[in-house]
Amino acid sequence: MLVKKNFLIGLLTLISVIGVRAAHADTKTDAKSDAKSDYEFVATVNGSAITQGLLNLNIRTLTSQGQKDTPELRQAIKEDLINKELIAQEATKLGLAKEIDFPDQIAQLKQNLLLQVYLEDHFRSDPITDAKMREEYERQRKLMGEGSNGTQYRLSQILVSNETDALDLIRRIQKGELFGKLAQEYSIDAGTKSQGGSLGWVLPGQVIPAVANAIPNLTKGGITLAPIQTQSGWVILKLDDKRAFKIPSFEESKAQIRQAIVQQYVAETVKNLRANARIVQ
Repeated sequence: MLVKKNFLIGLLTLISVIGVRAAHADTKTDAKSDAKSDYEFVATVNGSAITQGLLNLNIRTLTSQGQKDTPELRQAIKEDLINKELIAQEATKLGLAKEIDFPDQIAQLKQNLLLQVYLEDHFRSDPITDAKMREEYERQRKLMGEGSNGTQYRLSQILVSNETDALDLIRRIQKGELFGKLAQEYSIDAGTKSQGGSLGWVLPGQVIPAVANAIPNLTKGGITLAPIQTQSGWVILKLDDKRAFKIPSFEESKAQIRQAIVQQYVAETVKNLRANARIVQ
């Protein structure tokens, strides 16, 4: 990836979702209560039970997003669970279950849930305070430059492993082939290729120097006529658009800063775990 630190965009969508919950985690789940709720039913649908535990899980999710726990909310969630169960039963009856790879889906769900509880456990013992967020805000603001204003650029990239491939793609783009389509087909950057190479909106201070130096030479819709060498490979850069930008205030940025702190913790944890793990590919 070309971006060093993005002020507003999360590193991973999954971490973005889990991170907000983890960062706000300040109470422990009552294990005994949850275990008991596994055996309590709030409804049955053609003989299949909907447990109190499942209802509680949905309530916790919505209340963590700011909704108030009311009898009306609980009834609405219950009705939604009943509706989902009816559709699930109908899909099963039609034989559609065979189209789902349940072992892999369950494995992924297990990983996500364990990641969530891991983060929640950490941020209960080491909560994200306003002081920590302000420190991170100031650090990222300095990365963007000294002033509060600047020009923000919407960039796309194609990253390939060698210069020959990059030069060939530049020739193809110049002949009229679509940048986004080629990015999806040839880019080795998994984080951007599915979006047609889009890096989103960035400031020069948020990208590596080799890319930052190339941006002023690009016109809107233009590409770099020579590939840019980076540690990850050879990059073809495209300027999609540009706009004036004012750095948001601390109060406006709190949610994003909180998320960034969670992501930094995840990145550091993964780095340490990988250093001590035996990984065979």
